[in-house]
Amino acid sequence: MEKVTNEKVSPLSGRLWKWLAGLAVLCLAAFLAVWYMPHSEEVSWSGTAVEYRADDVDYAADHEAVIRGTYTCNRAGKRTFVGNFWIGGLDMDPGTWVRLTSEPGGDQFYGASGQPITAPVCGVIQSPGGQGAVALLWDEYTAEPGSIHAVLEEGRRFICIGTLSRKDAIVLADTLKLQITGI
Repeated sequence: MEKVTNEKVSPLSGRLWKWLAGLAVLCLAAFLAVWYMPHSEEVSWSGTAVEYRADDVDYAADHEAVIRGTYTCNRAGKRTFVGNFWIGGLDMDPGTWVRLTSEPGGDQFYGASGQPITAPVCGVIQSPGGQGAVALLWDEYTAEPGSIHAVLEEGRRFICIGTLSRKDAIVLADTLKLQITGI
């Protein structure tokens, strides 16, 4: 009778597989960290922004606008803009700055003193191609000493910032209105 020898697996090969699996997990974690890492870019735009009304195709009013700050985004879809945001002709001081986010209701405006304020802008959304943004204005906005009254029912007024067409801006204004109101 011939004795068959069992081949033994070297203990090194078991350790090698564990080491390779650990290295693969670390590589995947590094890839995901880089993939979802936010990237920032400086925004500096000043020029003429155009106010439109959804219920009046002939209405167009020019406003001087200044937008300067840092736009940060990541692959998970989180977007934030922090910086100076001023549109002439609205009840906004030139020192107004904002923190705009992709979260519904996350936009916050601040006065020159750094205190939160209610601005005539209900919300802002950037175009997917980055060629501009739309600022949705309150349908009714009244600021009096000690009180502010703001209503968004129809979402009729919006300001087109950048090189967006009115047609593209309407789609963004409707999207922003839906995000804010849920209707």
